[in-house]
Amino acid sequence: MRRFLRPWWVVSHVLVLALIVVMINLGFWQLRRLEERRDLNALQAERSAAAVVSVGVLAAEIPAAGGPEDVEYRVVEATGRYRVADEVAVRNRTLGGLPGVWLLTPLVVDDGPALVVNRGWGPQSSPDPGARPPTPVPDGEVVVRGVVRVSEQRSGLGVADPAGGRLASLARPDIERYAAQVDYPVHRFYLQLNSQDPAPGDYPLMVALPAPTEGPHLGYAAQWFIFSAIAVVGYPLVLRHVSRRPDAAAVAGGATPEQKSTEIA
Repeated sequence: MRRFLRPWWVVSHVLVLALIVVMINLGFWQLRRLEERRDLNALQAERSAAAVVSVGVLAAEIPAAGGPEDVEYRVVEATGRYRVADEVAVRNRTLGGLPGVWLLTPLVVDDGPALVVNRGWGPQSSPDPGARPPTPVPDGEVVVRGVVRVSEQRSGLGVADPAGGRLASLARPDIERYAAQVDYPVHRFYLQLNSQDPAPGDYPLMVALPAPTEGPHLGYAAQWFIFSAIAVVGYPLVLRHVSRRPDAAAVAGGATPEQKSTEIA
């Protein structure tokens, strides 16, 4: 068995051991992700079931040291007038596999900052706004109800919107960037529209929140643990198989493995 103490084999042992440790940790990481997803689902259900309040009341509930994430998924109502001149599109949004945009339209209210409303999805196959069907807003006051969503920020290699200038479209619902191009205050969150009075027209189509799921984390965790078990069981079997074959170094030296063992003894 001394062959397995040679440098090449020692490196192999260390690499396999490290791989097993990494795979086990990846399995536990997926279990932690699963627990986080369950906590998020529970939080979403709890907040969505809370009493409907006005947007002004909800904004006042945000802790001084907190942020919009403290009220995300709450359902709110607001009354005001849409300001279509300040509407922007959020690019690259699909619905049923079709390309399109989300339409973010500010709702100007009488007693506080404007509320950016995601009115929904409209089909658009080219960057030209004229390529999408009409998406009119009602004349006069409207009453909207929907779910509070937090602003999205660029992450990783995502597309960056220009920092300056007035943009007709955004890469994501970035409320901070949107607020920089209007001359009135807006809430730091936006509303995912659920209902509107008067009712909207054919477009845009209101976008529902994704149904809560636990995701693939449990399956991924099981895969990593299975891979770890295969390595723990399989590597010793490989070593056992190799040990039954002649030692190439010993044969090259003119002695059989048995003779080498006798000489060593």
